[in-house]
Amino acid sequence: MMKKRVTVVGAGGTGCCAAAELTLLGHCVTLCEEEGVCRENMGNIRKRGGFELTGLSTVGFAEIDCVTNDFEKAVPGAEIIIIAALSTRHEALSRNIVPYLEGGQTILFSAGSCGSIIFRQVMREAGSDKRVVVGELEGNIFPCRIRGEATGFIGMPCKKPKIAAAFPAKDNQMLLEAICQLYDCEAAKNVFETTLNASNIIVHLGGSILNTGSVESVENFCFYDSGLTPSVLRIISALGDERDAICKKLGYEIRSSVGFMRQLADKQEYPNLCGFRGLEGPLTMQDRYIFEDASNGAAFLSSLGDAVDSPAPLARAFVAIASAINGEDYYGQGRTLDKLRMGGFSVSQINDYLNCGHLFATPRQCGSRSQFHHYCS
Repeated sequence: MMKKRVTVVGAGGTGCCAAAELTLLGHCVTLCEEEGVCRENMGNIRKRGGFELTGLSTVGFAEIDCVTNDFEKAVPGAEIIIIAALSTRHEALSRNIVPYLEGGQTILFSAGSCGSIIFRQVMREAGSDKRVVVGELEGNIFPCRIRGEATGFIGMPCKKPKIAAAFPAKDNQMLLEAICQLYDCEAAKNVFETTLNASNIIVHLGGSILNTGSVESVENFCFYDSGLTPSVLRIISALGDERDAICKKLGYEIRSSVGFMRQLADKQEYPNLCGFRGLEGPLTMQDRYIFEDASNGAAFLSSLGDAVDSPAPLARAFVAIASAINGEDYYGQGRTLDKLRMGGFSVSQINDYLNCGHLFATPRQCGSRSQFHHYCS
């Protein structure tokens, strides 16, 4: 595998572990984060001179080439830029990256949650015409956590190929050619298929809300160890049914995580999954399991279901409950079709847009005029 110049943006658990793993695999890696964000993680890496990986995948101490808060230093020269941060940060991070883009770069979101669409919107608003490939993974690079100072734990062996899609999907082959230099990777149809098939969209929010008592009373609550009760599994399955019906309406392949959740719940039959079960979280009801997966998971699912005449009332109900718990409007803040500038689109328009990168405004959006914008050449 050829040595690549990679910038990982985001110094949370995924970003730190990804930067360390790619370093250990022989790539030239820069880890970049906004000033004042993940300050403790960045400080610990600088103090130790690197980041230590433990767990069930790549292990070792990685001396990361560059650790910086300077996007002007981190973005130019990178062949691949991996954005490994909460989806609620995608727009802000995109605004930091876009001014320094260079033609020929590949940008990959982990996990995606339609972050690639947001990135293209920011490019258009900034007037950037750089020829770059933008895509995202289905779910995260790997399940991981920070465990101690400049130390991370990966909770599962990374054996299966990762699944990714570009926005627009006509760039899928170029995305795979770049990403396969880092990871084994296969293409999905488009970024809605990857977003819908990511396990968190049906697992985190409902499961966390049903475990509210334990989240608020148990120190270091581990959802996958003690939260997957029979009732929680039934809720996850029902949310999966809502998601699967939407996938069928759009003509997408279904890769359900419900079976894996059942394996996690069966400790006797699947003792080998203890590493995954030991991943902490959610630790409070203000955790990313709630705010991120309500606003950019279940809200998206509900919005898309309404658009394709396949309602997701259970997903919408959990968004409402999470909003009440935390005093927020997660649907209003959420990554709905309107926020993605696809409000009023039909099934065929959604898929054409995701494939070609063209935005056809609907009559509801701009009266009788039909507008047409190119995201990419």
